[in-house]
Amino acid sequence: MTSTAGNPLQPPADHPDLIRLADAGRSRAADLVSVVLDPAWCVLATVTVVSLTSTTTRLGGLLWVLVAALFYVGAPMVILSALLRRGLVLDRHVVVREQRRLPLLGALASFVTGSVVLLLAGAPAPLVALVASMVVGLVLMTGVSAQVKASFHVGVAAGSVVVLGLVLGWPWGVGLSPLVAAAGWARVRGGRHTPGQVWLGLAIGAASAAVVYPVVVRWAA
Repeated sequence: MTSTAGNPLQPPADHPDLIRLADAGRSRAADLVSVVLDPAWCVLATVTVVSLTSTTTRLGGLLWVLVAALFYVGAPMVILSALLRRGLVLDRHVVVREQRRLPLLGALASFVTGSVVLLLAGAPAPLVALVASMVVGLVLMTGVSAQVKASFHVGVAAGSVVVLGLVLGWPWGVGLSPLVAAAGWARVRGGRHTPGQVWLGLAIGAASAAVVYPVVVRWAA
């Protein structure tokens, strides 16, 4: 891949993110773990659990799931697909750090819009708290991405595990924590991240959930 130096849309072949990816080699196990623990699926699973456990009827919970899934899963995926078609990002994992700005800003706009919709619609307090923690985490991830790359996979997985631990009880949080470790292993083994980038993603995701969720759930109750 060739490009002019400094052009983030067409990174040079010697870009460190691309070198790390090439040096890692293919790992089907790492690829499979990355697909299973994709941020979209983690968000959808967490939204589903929180919605169903915070409403009096299953139908009501499913309706909140549909609304949240539209803004927090569907719209970001559509935005990323559009950027892929236009050649503004290299792949769905956005391996090159400089290409993360547009998909993260697009996801952030969708997240904020969804949060406003849920608030106006009277969403249950736990769901409001969940989406607030996701918005804060995404803001932090967008901010640090201007200077350093952090693992979005691990950040979302860590945030999801923390929230599920708060909602279902810490035995669940402890039991699900190996999924975060698996995500971190997959991102390093697949050449997508360094160990430091994995730890940074974990810190952002876990801290956002642990700090924001309890505060907002009390405020929104």
